[in-house]
Amino acid sequence: MAQPVRALVEGVDEFIGIDHHKKRCQVMVKDRQGRVLRRGNIPTRREALARFLGERNGAVRMAVFEAGPRYRPLFRWLVDLADEVVTANPGRLKIISETAYKDDAIDAEKLANFGMLGMVPEAYVCGDEAWDRRQWLRQRAALVKMRTSVKNRVHALVDQHPDTLPARPEATDLFGSLGMEWLRSVALPEADRKRLDQLLEVYEFLRGQVQRSDGEVRRMVKADARCQWLATVPGIGDFFAALVMAEVDDIRRFRKSKDFVSYTGLVPGRDRSDQVDKPRRMHKRGSKWLRWALVEAAVPATKSNLALENLYDRVCRKKGPLAGPNVAKVAVARKLAEIVDRILVEERPYEVR
Repeated sequence: MAQPVRALVEGVDEFIGIDHHKKRCQVMVKDRQGRVLRRGNIPTRREALARFLGERNGAVRMAVFEAGPRYRPLFRWLVDLADEVVTANPGRLKIISETAYKDDAIDAEKLANFGMLGMVPEAYVCGDEAWDRRQWLRQRAALVKMRTSVKNRVHALVDQHPDTLPARPEATDLFGSLGMEWLRSVALPEADRKRLDQLLEVYEFLRGQVQRSDGEVRRMVKADARCQWLATVPGIGDFFAALVMAEVDDIRRFRKSKDFVSYTGLVPGRDRSDQVDKPRRMHKRGSKWLRWALVEAAVPATKSNLALENLYDRVCRKKGPLAGPNVAKVAVARKLAEIVDRILVEERPYEVR
């Protein structure tokens, strides 16, 4: 029979491991000697968790669970129900806890054991204010994506009627004032006219929501000097500055610049063994929103910064797998990540050096 894991962490009496899902959680509570005090499968509700854990009676509690898409409510509940809450990084936890057999009860026990041993690979948990900013800015990005989808459908519908081409306004933007006026009045078959009217209504609604979000973005930037510094970086305007700052939250959590750049997921891997040395794809760990913002800012950045333009052109001209426009865009995005780190560490606007 395997010996129970004994606690190496001082000052904690109960270790709680929670494998949580949308509707139910598997919970295990152990004492310092590794004895199981309680175990069970409960609904993912605050009152159910509080009832299961019971009164503390002076016991110091540590709760451990994996970060995931729905981790935030559980984190808030545990802040009140435990003395210390540790959120585990799922990717790193998987590396050190892989087993041949897996179920929710085993996962909950692993989390409790890692808490006892002080071996939990922690994930960063931002404050409520940064969390709210993240959700707002991510929603703004989603609204823009929906608006673009509607615009593409309008273009596809109108393109089915090439006889209307001569009457289209010469303005380059079909969704400018002249273009919208033409879209509202162009003669189409009845069924397509109804479809176009519906799409235009959806587009107008989404445009209004994006404008409303932009007002909130401007308020965020005005209230945070760090966002104002980031907005001076080539290619990064108010929205990307606010989004990057919300995703980073506190640059001091990264010990070195390369740690931050790695967090963006813009660093390619390499396979090196004996005579073999070949590149691998980017690992794409970290914040996908931060990575997206930097990649989107890359091409505009090359239009206003000679050094970044030269970097882009140099990578485009290279031969081999690590070349071409897409690779060049990622290289510029990686350079932007280094600039962002330097600006936030040194607390200053961007300067051409």
